[in-house]
Amino acid sequence: MGSSTALQRVEALNTPPAPDTRELWQHLSGTYFSLRLALAVTAFLLPILLYGWGRFYHGLDLQPSMSAYFWAAGKAHCASFPTRTLFIGGLVAIALALYAYKGLTPLENLLLNAAAAFGAVVASVPERLPVPVKAEDLSAHYRRLYDTCPAIREWAYTQQWPIPVHYIAAVLLFACLFFVALKCACKSLQYLPPDSPIGAVTFRRLYQGIAWAMPAVGGLFFVLIKFAGEEPHTYAFWLEATEIWLFSAYWWLKTYELRLSQVEKDPEAAVLQHHGAEP
Repeated sequence: MGSSTALQRVEALNTPPAPDTRELWQHLSGTYFSLRLALAVTAFLLPILLYGWGRFYHGLDLQPSMSAYFWAAGKAHCASFPTRTLFIGGLVAIALALYAYKGLTPLENLLLNAAAAFGAVVASVPERLPVPVKAEDLSAHYRRLYDTCPAIREWAYTQQWPIPVHYIAAVLLFACLFFVALKCACKSLQYLPPDSPIGAVTFRRLYQGIAWAMPAVGGLFFVLIKFAGEEPHTYAFWLEATEIWLFSAYWWLKTYELRLSQVEKDPEAAVLQHHGAEP
């Protein structure tokens, strides 16, 4: 009796949605929204996890940049590089989600796919390390890193790419995300219902504000980095983290807008609303 009941419960869990077009679409669109939420959460948490995992579990100071977590190491970490897996894994997860998500317009889809490709390059090609002729020309951070792990110095002088592939890909990644927020975000606003708690005008202003905040923040931190002097600083880390958080904020806001319009959950109702008909 007990085993029969258990089998019935298992069978109930394995029952598909009812054979109704709208219910089936809502079931499939749940995966779509889960993908959006996973991307927003991963992007938001990556800088926090990098710092927290390095600082509180491995005793590593805040690094000069997020990219520096690829090489972050103390004396006990020269073979393991404990934050490298988190750095690469987080970026690869974000890149895969950007590629898997299909934009509403061909341009948005192209930009997201390009951002995914650049993200994969950022994850797979480490930052270019300094290779000055004189050791005293190194900043204190890199002098300490080379002294702690001599193999890194050897790699920097003999094996790394001659051009800054990592940084070029990172700039192009953020450029793609900037144009997604600037040029593509408003294309779905026509499907918002008339009684939406946030109107199309407000959404448009928020999208434009987030988009232009990306280069504005980049310019501000560039000036800070330029005039910071030779002492170790973490401006680049906060620049990268802020840019990622801005994109995460945009993605959260866009997900909320799409939920209000139901353009992904119930496209038939969204289109009927757009044309002024009753769903």
